Amino acid sequence: MARRVASALGFLGSDRLRWPLSLLLGVLLWAASLPPYGIGILAVLAFVPLLYSLPGVPMAKVLSKGWLAGTLWEFSTLWWLIPTLVRYGNIAEPLALLLVLGMCGVLGLYMAGFLGTMALLVKRRGDWAIVLAPFAWILWEWLRGVLLSGFPWWGPGYALSLYPAFLQGTRLFGILGLSFLALLSSAALTLYLRDRHSTVALVTVPAALLLFVGSYLAGAWWNAQPVEPKPTMPVGYLQPQIPQNRKWDPQFSGMILKRTLDLSMAFQHYGLKLLVWPESSTPFEWDADATYRQAVAKVAGAINSPILVGSVLSSADGYQNGAVLVMPDGKEAGHYAKTHLVPFGEYVPLRQWLFFARPIVEEVGEFAPGRSLQPLSLPEGKVGVTICYEGIFPSLVRREVRNGAQLLVNMTNDAWYRGTPGPDQDFLIQRVRAVENDRYLIRSANGGISGVVTPRGQLQAATPKGQPASFWGLVEFRSTRTPWDRVGNAWLLLPLLVVLFFARPSRANQPGARLSP
Repeated sequence: MARRVASALGFLGSDRLRWPLSLLLGVLLWAASLPPYGIGILAVLAFVPLLYSLPGVPMAKVLSKGWLAGTLWEFSTLWWLIPTLVRYGNIAEPLALLLVLGMCGVLGLYMAGFLGTMALLVKRRGDWAIVLAPFAWILWEWLRGVLLSGFPWWGPGYALSLYPAFLQGTRLFGILGLSFLALLSSAALTLYLRDRHSTVALVTVPAALLLFVGSYLAGAWWNAQPVEPKPTMPVGYLQPQIPQNRKWDPQFSGMILKRTLDLSMAFQHYGLKLLVWPESSTPFEWDADATYRQAVAKVAGAINSPILVGSVLSSADGYQNGAVLVMPDGKEAGHYAKTHLVPFGEYVPLRQWLFFARPIVEEVGEFAPGRSLQPLSLPEGKVGVTICYEGIFPSLVRREVRNGAQLLVNMTNDAWYRGTPGPDQDFLIQRVRAVENDRYLIRSANGGISGVVTPRGQLQAATPKGQPASFWGLVEFRSTRTPWDRVGNAWLLLPLLVVLFFARPSRANQPGARLSP
């Protein structure tokens, strides 16, 4: 079997079709690994054609084809942004397509950087340097999450996290640790297909297989262990399911508020410790509408529970996308304002040049960022809040936990992306934050996936998809510390040193060297 696969890949390397077919095969495998298909293991295979075809290709071609590969991979992940821009940004389909392609083109530079790094390593150290792919990849994936405000939306680690056993590994090194495992497996498979009798293949393949299987078995064992102490604190969350084209329409404001209040009143006899409303729950500005504040306070008193309300806030810097904690006595116990805003969703970067993108923001207004990641305090403990997009940033959530957050809340409005894989991808990303930090996560979405996620990443309770509902689950306020929480991304110093060491010029460099000396 391996010989037939290697022969097929060898054909790709024998003529001008090598790179185009490698790119196409990689894109197809990558797309199939994503929700709604969700065959996560295919993300490991997706890198094999690119790595297999790498040796001997000129650097300029590696960079150009790598950029094209990255652009196509990103487009297969994010194509669902196009209908959002058309429906709610009043942007024509051709322009929406160009905007998304432009975004994917920028993100594609990271794949070009990765493959360029690998081409340099192979040139200076020989074909065996393919084994360094996981070290190079996680550096570029990390850069993708921090440069230009960062966009760490999916990756091979998230593909493996679709399997609950692998998901548990994020407690150790975060989501980048799973990406390392995925690329190590890709590199081992590539080396095996190129020359399975080489010394490096004979060492790398068993080691990668042992680590891959060992990680799965250890994760499966950990996932089977009960979470202690058992959760006893009831919490609630709402899914109002307000269509996005009605959410900010004044003629529907009364209906939206009534639905939200009615859904909340269903918890009168539940003894909740917290009720979470979704992002921008109602079309009212919190600080400017006393009637709205009084209505929320009345409901909090009626159900005898604190309510965390997603609402528009006012500040000296302007309007903010935020949350307010209202106690049963009607008093406000704290505010949180979203610190990491969505480019082209909550503000337009470089707006003097990108004037054509302003309609996207004008649908909801342009926001100012918050400045604090301090958790909100309840009698039972502290709550770390993220609003929608913020939850895709592992380091942001980690900072909240290190600031004392014992329970995580993510409020969102995925009604923007109805009928697309967007809400599923978003939820799967958010649930990783619960496992990385060993915390319960309450997720309240206007439209999307709402529920309580356990510290093992299991969806304990969830609302029916696509229907307005109020639901509840059990949580605990936890103060445990995971290795990821303690170390964060500091461990990336090791792969950085490895890449720099092997990328340096060497007298013994043999660009055409075989896998074994």
